[in-house]
Amino acid sequence: MNGVGAFVALGFVVSWVLYIVFGLFLPGFFAISLALVYGAVLVWFLRNNIAVSGSIAVLAPFGVLLPALALRHMVVGLGWNVPGFSGLEIGVFLVFYTAFLSSAFGRIPVNIYRLGYAPWPVAAMALFLCIYALLTDNWFLALIVVFSQVVWVIRLGSSNWFDHVTHVLLWPVALISLIGKVI
Repeated sequence: MNGVGAFVALGFVVSWVLYIVFGLFLPGFFAISLALVYGAVLVWFLRNNIAVSGSIAVLAPFGVLLPALALRHMVVGLGWNVPGFSGLEIGVFLVFYTAFLSSAFGRIPVNIYRLGYAPWPVAAMALFLCIYALLTDNWFLALIVVFSQVVWVIRLGSSNWFDHVTHVLLWPVALISLIGKVI
């Protein structure tokens, strides 16, 4: 996303981490409220700080999925019913995303990342994910895919679609989520 979008996305990710910490001591509504306020304040007032700017330099582009998952986790803490992902779905994602990252790092001699620049492969992947979301009744996934597609088409951020629907931080988040579901 653009500069403002990167700061907003970082604000949601920081708020997510703060929500997890505050949630250890406070009930859901107060933990979310404090986390969102502190996350916004930290990112806004420290936007010229090397830690915030460095975080954006290292972690951007955040895309749509990572901030959406952060928001989903927080609103589920309020009792809202937002569809999630099963252990099997997370496991399949980890397998495919590990292959994708291996390809991006040159460990697999196929450049999957380049498909994210071309309209037809992107349209096919987005359509597949939307059909899967329809079949599994997961409107949250469909919303992410459609919003990512719109952001990519209007060129609000990265020119690669994968940057809108993935993020390297998703790998440890998905692994921790999978372990939590297994335990």
